[in-house]
Amino acid sequence: MLEKVFDFINFGPAGATDVGNTVEQAQTAPTGGGFGGLLFFLIIIILMWVLLFLPQRRQEKKHKEMISSLKKGDKIVTSSGIIGKIISITNERIRISTADKTEIDITKNAIAGVLSKSDKPEVAPEKPETEDDK
Repeated sequence: MLEKVFDFINFGPAGATDVGNTVEQAQTAPTGGGFGGLLFFLIIIILMWVLLFLPQRRQEKKHKEMISSLKKGDKIVTSSGIIGKIISITNERIRISTADKTEIDITKNAIAGVLSKSDKPEVAPEKPETEDDK
């Protein structure tokens, strides 16, 4: 009875109680070649590189280009969701205006995207003519 429990625990066949027979089978069992395992491992590494690291590098490059092209007057959004207009740019920090008298200093890496460029001249809304102006 105890042998059947040990066979069950060792995942051996239920009727195999001959220890010598199982050892002999284990020694004569063919082993897989080392090159096949190495090839599989290399394919997995290449797939990880293509699917994970290349898109991340492209995204980092695109983000660096966006940060280097920022100018005074651009409207941006930060990674925390704050929207503001660039007032000044230094080496590592950018000062943005979020309201009439509110200015915030942020790091360049905190910028998530550019909403609008400052290439367009700002046009003040025209005041409708009233009868007094005529």
